[in-house]
Amino acid sequence: MKDIGNFLKERREARGISLIEVEKDLKIRKKYLQALEEGNVNAIPGKTYLIGYLRNYSKYLGINEENINQIIQTYNNLEKKKSGLKKTKEENIYLKTKDRSIFAKKRFFFPIKYVYLTSFVLIIFIGLLLLSRSLKEAQNFPVPSPEIGNETGTNIEEKASDISALTEELIKSEAEAISAEHSTQDSILTKKLPILKLIASDKAWVKILSEDKTIFEGILFKDEEFFWETDQVLEIITEYPTKIKTYYDDESIEIGKGIIDNYLLKYNFNPTQNI
Repeated sequence: MKDIGNFLKERREARGISLIEVEKDLKIRKKYLQALEEGNVNAIPGKTYLIGYLRNYSKYLGINEENINQIIQTYNNLEKKKSGLKKTKEENIYLKTKDRSIFAKKRFFFPIKYVYLTSFVLIIFIGLLLLSRSLKEAQNFPVPSPEIGNETGTNIEEKASDISALTEELIKSEAEAISAEHSTQDSILTKKLPILKLIASDKAWVKILSEDKTIFEGILFKDEEFFWETDQVLEIITEYPTKIKTYYDDESIEIGKGIIDNYLLKYNFNPTQNI
């Protein structure tokens, strides 16, 4: 399953798409998408969800239907192989235990009266143990859920259809919850800060600092603009005489009143003083 996950991850990265974007578009939680890419199928709640997510994610990445069916078949084969290995391991453990038990029987001999006495005690002990376990299971016996038993093909198909419809409803509910989360995030992001705008009247070098951290440094060509949403104190450094016009929240700022050092102009921009 890890090979399938690596294939999906490489396909996504080749298209330059983040897991956040996939979560928002497919309405599948990021942790499940990451589990698919890492081959951690135990993190996904149930085989039905896993196959549904695997198919939707593959389609989203532009994989054709034939390859998607191959991916699903590969996953099913891996599950069968895992199940077969588990069964073989259990059979080997059983055979080893059985051989050890036979060896123990051949090795130890008891007088016949001790054999009878030991058997009697063991029968009583096992009976009490089984009785105790039966009483405990009776107290915690779960309410049986309806299962698909020996029914006709039509009934099985109808119940399978009902299960599929229920799964789609659960996935739809999950998708609506994800949409609500992203809608909330988008509404928060819409509350934008005022914009600091720089427009070059000619080719000019500009550097902008915030608490000694470089926000921007580079060349602005004629009529090129630079935008930055901020409410922080900034230091604007450029060539002197200045070749840029500066605006904050569409209000003009006269940065020419800054400190001139050789051929550099340094202007301390404070939003609270420029609003």
